[in-house]
Amino acid sequence: CYVPGAVHFVTYRLAGTIPQAVIRTWRAERNRAIALAKSHGKAGMPDVARAQKRFFANYDAYLDSHPGKAHLADSRVANMSRETLHHHRGHSYHLLAYCIMPNHVHVVLQPLPIAMVDDEFGLSDEIADGEGPLSKTMHSLKSYTANAANKVLGRDGQFWQAESYDHWVRNDDELERIIAYVAHNPVSAGLCA
Repeated sequence: CYVPGAVHFVTYRLAGTIPQAVIRTWRAERNRAIALAKSHGKAGMPDVARAQKRFFANYDAYLDSHPGKAHLADSRVANMSRETLHHHRGHSYHLLAYCIMPNHVHVVLQPLPIAMVDDEFGLSDEIADGEGPLSKTMHSLKSYTANAANKVLGRDGQFWQAESYDHWVRNDDELERIIAYVAHNPVSAGLCA
């Protein structure tokens, strides 16, 4: 969900790295927890946040413990992904942090605004899904690296999973926690000390 002006934490992964049945189970658990929390009104809002965090914790732990496809462990592909992140820095977004894991990428960025025009007044603070800066940025990053990586690896077919996990950062404390999480991910996954 794109929030204009906000910093976003995005995790995108290689295609097929988490079975759809597993994702469906996590979504059902999350949706049940959110429905229960919302039935309690404002008092349940911390439970909604916990349900979202639990979903992401399951998602990332699965990726870390089931490397399966690990195309990003190939230094040529990892370097290409890194270079692409830096290529768009300052043009499409401010790049705050990133980590390239064997089967997924974490990135913390702030999309730069694009012209948002409303027919009547020339201003708008809403953008249709798929048309906002975050969506355009993710499409650009994934499209280029998918094509180039497939050439380097001598393969074809879908490289990235179509959807990504994204979260808009609410405050500076959360930003610090997320950046620390991203920086520590290779350690927590057992890839380095």
